[in-house]
Order: sequence, then structure tokens, then C-alpha cells
Amino acid sequence: MDDQLGKLIEPKPVPFTFTTPGWYVVAGLIVLLLAGLVWLLIKQYQLNRYRKHALLLLADTEKKYTDQKAFDLLVYEVDLLIKRIAMSRYGRQNVSGLRDGQWTEFINRTWREKSFDAQDEVLLNQTIYQTKQEVTANEAQAFTQKTRRWIKKHKRHINAV
Repeated sequence: MDDQLGKLIEPKPVPFTFTTPGWYVVAGLIVLLLAGLVWLLIKQYQLNRYRKHALLLLADTEKKYTDQKAFDLLVYEVDLLIKRIAMSRYGRQNVSGLRDGQWTEFINRTWREKSFDAQDEVLLNQTIYQTKQEVTANEAQAFTQKTRRWIKKHKRHINAV
């Protein structure tokens, strides 16, 4: 049957070169994709930069007051740090009037872990209002660890609360 049709004419193989226009389009799309990715990473870094600074401040405060064995002052300063972050993220009007249970409830609403409990509420009231009460190293360290996790994981915007 091949004799009836004759010899088949095969087309020339398509040359593989990077000079074809399709490769310029692919290269342009890759460059745009990489530029977009870099832009997103920069924006993400800028949005979370305050967390890094807050964690550094927390570490400095913890070292300072732990060396002095002033655990009541450590808890007080750490609470002030949480309030500063909350005011800048969620607005002064939403944070400044919160006290006691309202404050710990607000902190817990701003993240998924919800670790601050009634014991922390008592601890905060001890350090602020009752100078005769002693804060132990373990209580201060536990509160500082919760604060460190809160700084890393809290929601960023007021509409998230």
C-alpha cells in the first residue's frame, strides 16, 4: 500500500532556539512574577516589622528586670508593652478604657490561642494596685512567654477583633 501513495514527505524538524518570540513572552512573565513576589515579601516584612521591634524590647525588658529580680516591674512593663501594641493596632479608643477582665478578654479576642486567663488578671492587678504582693519568677516568666507568643501571633487589624 505504501507503493500506491508514494514517498511521504516529512517536515523539517522545528529548531529549538531561544530567539523565538514565545520565549520573550515567557521571560517577561517570569520577570513580572518575580517582581510581584519580591514586592509582596517587602510589604509583608514592613507590616510585621513592629513585631520584631516589640520582641527585641520584650527581651531587653525581661533581661533587665530578671537581673534585678524585680518581677513585679517586669510584669508591669510587659503589660504596658501589650497595651502600646494594642493601641497602635486596634486604636486608642478601643483599648484605653479596658480594665481587669475586659482587658484580658480583649487580648484573648485578638488571637487564636486565648492563653491569658484569670490568673493573669490577678497577676496584673497585684502588680498595679497591691504593692505588698510578691510576683514570683515563674509567674513573671509564664506571663512573659504568653506575651511573646501574643506578639508573634495576634491579629493585625481592628476589623479582625
